[in-house]
Order: sequence, then structure tokens, then C-alpha cells
Amino acid sequence: MQTKIHPILARGGELARRGLARVQPTHVRRLAVATTIGMFLVLIQGTLVTTTGSGHGCGNSWPLCQGKFIPSLAIASAIEFSHRAITGLETFLVLGMAAGVLWFWRARREIRILAPLMVVFLFLQAALGALVVLLDEPPEALALHFGVSLISFVSILLTSLLIHEFDGWDRLRDRAVPSGFRWLALGLTGYTYIVVYLGAYVRHRHVELACDQWPGCRSGPLTPELAASVGVVMAHRIAALLLVVGVGWLFLWARRLRDRRPDLYRGSLWTLAAVLAQALEGALIVWTRLSDVSALLHASFVALLFGALCYVSLHTLPRPADASVGAERAASATDVRPAPSAAHP
Repeated sequence: MQTKIHPILARGGELARRGLARVQPTHVRRLAVATTIGMFLVLIQGTLVTTTGSGHGCGNSWPLCQGKFIPSLAIASAIEFSHRAITGLETFLVLGMAAGVLWFWRARREIRILAPLMVVFLFLQAALGALVVLLDEPPEALALHFGVSLISFVSILLTSLLIHEFDGWDRLRDRAVPSGFRWLALGLTGYTYIVVYLGAYVRHRHVELACDQWPGCRSGPLTPELAASVGVVMAHRIAALLLVVGVGWLFLWARRLRDRRPDLYRGSLWTLAAVLAQALEGALIVWTRLSDVSALLHASFVALLFGALCYVSLHTLPRPADASVGAERAASATDVRPAPSAAHP
């Protein structure tokens, strides 16, 4: 027996099919750029909320603010509420981007992994945000929330870069790369996430000035509580120093591979610039005594550093076998850029 579809539902389905037929890969690429920028703003706004102490600007209510849809005018409430509002808008952008990339490029294995990942971590980020508010902002949960937000941003960033590189820089992944370089890039990516979590923990415990000098630390007697804070801060600084050394090694190695793999050289150059900028901002946080601008810049460079390392790690992996089959579902409807020269980026 054939099931009858309600006329309204049938009409809605027909309109949806017509709308999708008009969408082109170029539209999805533009949406991906907007979504990436939006997620970056959400990440920075989260840092602003923490830096300005606006986490309780909406009280203990979530998703409403002070129990209202539009809260009373106050700086802390405005900062926290605007963060929630932009996060809500970003949710629709992420869902649209995920649907778009799966519609056109679902034959690519990376897309089938990254698209669900960006959606899952977006909602996980929102859930942790609500949990942080309800649990009175424990530093461990706040640090975990920043780490989840970072993965959400990078999954969107990688997807956006990937769909812009099809039949371009993406083809360079077919060229072999030393296995040692691949493991170095992957290892640094995982290690960076640990360093980032430790730094977020330092910030959310508000012990950044336990060492009020840079690169050294304070002198004189320490109370047991202060000594514990100094230990956490110095552990983060030593870990960050090792990260700078590791990224420098990655860049020098990629420079030797520049002629054959300019994509790896370009990515490692971005990584080196980001890690040096991050180290400088870490010093400025101490020198400026926790100025809001230095904290926001530090978080920005952390996000760019992790994103650049993930990009390099992705490009050390060879393209999957399905890369040449259906990578561009609507290739005839979009402009395809030629592969870059292997001489220089």
C-alpha cells in the first residue's frame, strides 16, 4: 500500500530540491569562509568572556541570560550574551556548511570525517559552556571548554582549506614525504594540544602572574600555595619552549623539502610565525600585567598555531584512493584552479 504524502510536505520537499539544485560549489566555499571567520570570533569571544570576568554576566541561567531573552544592559551581561548570540548564529552556519560539503564532496574521505566532526564538537562546545555556567566555572572545565572550541574551529578551518584546494595544492599530497617528517608533524600537533590545555588551565586558575617576570620567575620565599602556582606556570613555559624548538625543527626540515613539497613549507612557515608570535604574546601578558588585548592576541595565535599544525599534518598524509573519483561532484559548474608549480609556493 502506497503511503500518501501531505501536500504541504510534498511542496516543501519540492522547494528544497529546487533550492539545492541552485546551490553551486562556489556558494559552499563562500559559506565555508564565513563559517571559519565566525568560529574564530566565537573562540576569541570566549577568551574575552574569561578575561573580563563576564562568565556570570548572565547569572546561572542558560541558554537565557538572567532568565530573560534580552537581558538588562550591563557590560558583563552584554559580553556574555553577545557570545551566546554569535554562537547560536554560528550553529546555523556550521550546519549549512556541513550539509553543503557533504552534498558536493562526500566522496572524499576527509570530508566524511571532518563534516560530522565539526557538528559534534560544536554541540559539545555548547554543552560544556552550559555545564561551566551551572558548575560555577571550575578551571578544569573551562580549560576543557577552550580545548573543545579549538578542535571545533580547526575542523571547520581544515574543511574550508580542503575544499578550496581541490585540484590545486591538494594534488601535492600525492608526492611522497619522509615518514619521520610525518610523525614529527603529527607528534607536534598532539603535543601542542597538551600545551594549549595547560596554558588554558593557567589562565582559568588566574595564576599567570605567579611568575611576575619573563622568561624567569620571581625570587624570594614562596608560600606553599604560591609555590604550587609557580610550578604550574613554569611547567607551561618549559612546555612552550620545547614546542618552539620542535616547530623550528619542523620548519628547517620542510625548507629542505621546499622544491618538491611547497605546501609543507608554506604550512610550516605559518606554524613558525604563529608559535613565535604566541611566545611573544605570552611575554606581553606578563609585561602588561594581564592586559585584555594581550590575552586576546595570545588566544588568537594559539588557534592559528594549532590550525597551521593540523594543516601540515593533513598534508603529510597521502590523498585517499577516492580523491580522483567524485572529488568535485559539480566540477563543470565551478572554476577549477590548476596545480601550483613545485618550484616555490
